[in-house]
Amino acid sequence: MEQEQIIKFIDDNKLNYKNFNLVVDNICASFKVSKQEAINILKELKEEGLIVEDENKKIATAKKMGLVKGTVSGHSRGFAFVVPTDSAKPHLFIAPKNLNTAMHNDTVLVKVLQGRRGDSTEAEIMHIVKRGTVNIVGKIEVLKGYGFLIPDNNKFSTDIFIPKKRMLNAKNGEKVVVKITNFDARRPEGEVIEVLGDGNSPEIELLSIIRSYDLIEEFSPELLNSMKKLPVEVTKEEIAGRVDLTRENIITIDGDDAKDLDDAISIEYNKEKNIYKLGVHIADVGHYVKRNNLIDKEAFKRGTSVYFPHLVLPMLPRELSNGICSLNPNVDRLTLSVYMDIDVKGNVVKHDIFESVINSKERMTYNDVTKILAGDPELNVRYTDIKDDLKLMVDLAEILEKKRNLRGALDFDLPETKIILESGTFVIEKLERLDRQVSHKLIESFMLAANETVAEHMHKINSPFVYRVHEKPSQLKLDSFSEFIKPLGLKVKADNSPITPKDLQLFLATIEKLEYKDVINKVLLRSMQKAKYMPNCLGHYGLAAEYYCHFTSPIRRYPDLTIHRIIKDYLKNKNNKVENPKLKKFVEEASFNSSLTEVQAEKCERDVDDYFKAKYMEDKIGEVYDGTISGVTAFGIFVELDNTIEGFVRLQDLKGDSYTFIENKYTLTSTQNTYTLGNKVKVKVVGASAADKRVDFVLI
Repeated sequence: MEQEQIIKFIDDNKLNYKNFNLVVDNICASFKVSKQEAINILKELKEEGLIVEDENKKIATAKKMGLVKGTVSGHSRGFAFVVPTDSAKPHLFIAPKNLNTAMHNDTVLVKVLQGRRGDSTEAEIMHIVKRGTVNIVGKIEVLKGYGFLIPDNNKFSTDIFIPKKRMLNAKNGEKVVVKITNFDARRPEGEVIEVLGDGNSPEIELLSIIRSYDLIEEFSPELLNSMKKLPVEVTKEEIAGRVDLTRENIITIDGDDAKDLDDAISIEYNKEKNIYKLGVHIADVGHYVKRNNLIDKEAFKRGTSVYFPHLVLPMLPRELSNGICSLNPNVDRLTLSVYMDIDVKGNVVKHDIFESVINSKERMTYNDVTKILAGDPELNVRYTDIKDDLKLMVDLAEILEKKRNLRGALDFDLPETKIILESGTFVIEKLERLDRQVSHKLIESFMLAANETVAEHMHKINSPFVYRVHEKPSQLKLDSFSEFIKPLGLKVKADNSPITPKDLQLFLATIEKLEYKDVINKVLLRSMQKAKYMPNCLGHYGLAAEYYCHFTSPIRRYPDLTIHRIIKDYLKNKNNKVENPKLKKFVEEASFNSSLTEVQAEKCERDVDDYFKAKYMEDKIGEVYDGTISGVTAFGIFVELDNTIEGFVRLQDLKGDSYTFIENKYTLTSTQNTYTLGNKVKVKVVGASAADKRVDFVLI
């Protein structure tokens, strides 16, 4: 039974507002399922907010009741907005009286009201589907033995009351983690579950950010103890039955400081057939992390490795990620290999996927590969055994890139900055702007090719699978983008026909030399849907690819690990076409959870970066910088400096009379001045607070 089928069945058969048991009986009779199966499907629909059950055990579909599902985004002044799950629908304003105990991050069902607040439609929260936050981080205030948590995140507009017996000996002013025990009181109640320490310490501030996303640095003693049973080297028994590639010229290419090497590559060229044979060899993590064992459960919960300037939170223990799974040079390692025969037009004319064992010949870095390709004499002598292979790799990478460009793949190529800290401190030594070198593009092209090939193969055999999906943007957002670029004298395309990825690609090429191209790229990127993991193959709009998955990083991404094990099962029993309901269900769960943990990790990484950048600016008060307007709101403008640090100019600090905010044009305008995205400005730093992750500018 599919969920959509049951919703349609309830609506079509006038079962809304009927007794729960009556609906169960009807489902059993019509779908020939057991009573327990019918109860389970209704329970799932209720947990996902697709149906609602009242206190009289009567149910109705959210659609029939006219309810909209979404996520609460709180505000420090007590009101909130609900961001609908359907991204095409506008945000809804929730007055404090209509929150009905809902808090920031909760998944809710709302009823749209007649009134409006400013530009937003007003709504009331009718049902809380799922609490989004149970543990909240903040500073505790102690008064007469009781505690009051002041949340770090000002989207939680109320403090949390802590009874005397639930203080965990926390002292006034300390940073703590509080678990909410009662959401329904006039003021939420909670208990201290962890005391982090002095709220003024950089280490504790950073730990507070990490805890606010429910991220944990350490693995349990039980899990770490299980690591002692891992082999330190590959055994003959493990190699049996695998394709032996240990004599092949296979190398890895990674960053200077990378320790978890999960992908390796090889290449051959058949001059007679004009065919490149590309090998992509990925660490066989699934050999060591068995489905549903202790390590797997922890990896599922984490979903991804998280990278900070001062710390890495790995998805897997280092004994695996940096040890037996890492494709270190000159040692045997177990891998899943994909060999692709690719013609001069970039078409994969033949492929093979199999379990293998490799012995990487070189641990290369992006910087060294770029230097070799540029003709560095010393490195060319040192790496004489692989320099010809590298030149072949560049040729093939260019062919693959050309093919992606022809079909309309998008490449925003936005600038990135790496935060480098002084050794053993929380002080920024420098902000290093990262440029994509030829070596980065080479690896990118090869990983994309492997991801597409694997996704297409598994889709065509109709196996349950986790796909990386990027859906096309809504017409509303594309129209808004078109309105934004119109005053700049720009158009995506001449006519009004639907915009394709190819149209956007051609447009990006036309603005390549404009000084404000990065801002236009950012606005266009915001107009795109967020890529996510799904059990359905819906294609990848940004890559203009019909089939796509994440196959190449099982050490640091759970979806990759999941599909590795599915592929390994398929390779062991290629003729088994029996439907596997348990696997299908797990793929759905893994897809949803991986999308969720990815978003959480990205937000946390961004918050930590913002902390360090604000701290870097704390001793720069009074200094003047050139910048670009990177955001416009009704309350002021954001300005990004060349070093990618972003600060805010408040509306009241802008010169001139009253300003009007034109949202779809990203513009603030008065009779004297107009500020819009992309404007070049000069600013002075007037404030910076690492604790608030905030930098304040004024225009000069």
